[in-house]
Amino acid sequence: MKIAGGAMVLGAGSLVALDGVPRWEEDLFELLNRGSDGAEWVLWAPMQVGSLFGPVVVGALTWWRWRKWRPSGGSVVAGVVAWQVAKIIKNAVARGRPFELVDGFNRRVGTPMEGLGYVSGHSAVAFALASVCSPYLGRRGRAGAFALATLVGFSRIQVSAHLPLDVLGGAALGYGLGNLWNLAVGVPERSDAVDPGGRSLE
Repeated sequence: MKIAGGAMVLGAGSLVALDGVPRWEEDLFELLNRGSDGAEWVLWAPMQVGSLFGPVVVGALTWWRWRKWRPSGGSVVAGVVAWQVAKIIKNAVARGRPFELVDGFNRRVGTPMEGLGYVSGHSAVAFALASVCSPYLGRRGRAGAFALATLVGFSRIQVSAHLPLDVLGGAALGYGLGNLWNLAVGVPERSDAVDPGGRSLE
């Protein structure tokens, strides 16, 4: 169901994105894109979780923490695959970035002035990582992982790199790929999972 849900959201988002930018998305972008100048500096560090370096760093951290190959290998594999598949989808949909689609966007430090928008590779990577690691985290850990992934997506809107649908599509892609990895390799029962503090989850 998780994989199918991600695929459905990704497919529906792609159909909308092929037709350009609907008014509701432009309004939502303008709302989320507001903010104080300088916010991009605060968001820069968490945004790197969704970069191509994110899977390597998270993979190393999960191995150091748990010594389990499934979350460690999955972080690298699903994260890198999410980044590459996002590129393929970008070329297929060929929707631009906010600078060429939305009037009056806020140009900030790090705002890309070239390339394609749908889907967000950063969002795809961040949600792939959160999905892969989710079975090994406690309730608060899972909430924190997906909150961080959501922050990555928000930061991409804040720096005018992506429109909301770009981020949603990327999140759906990463969520689906992360859960596909978990389905393929298997995940522990909840009683066998380990939270960030190393305690067994009962």
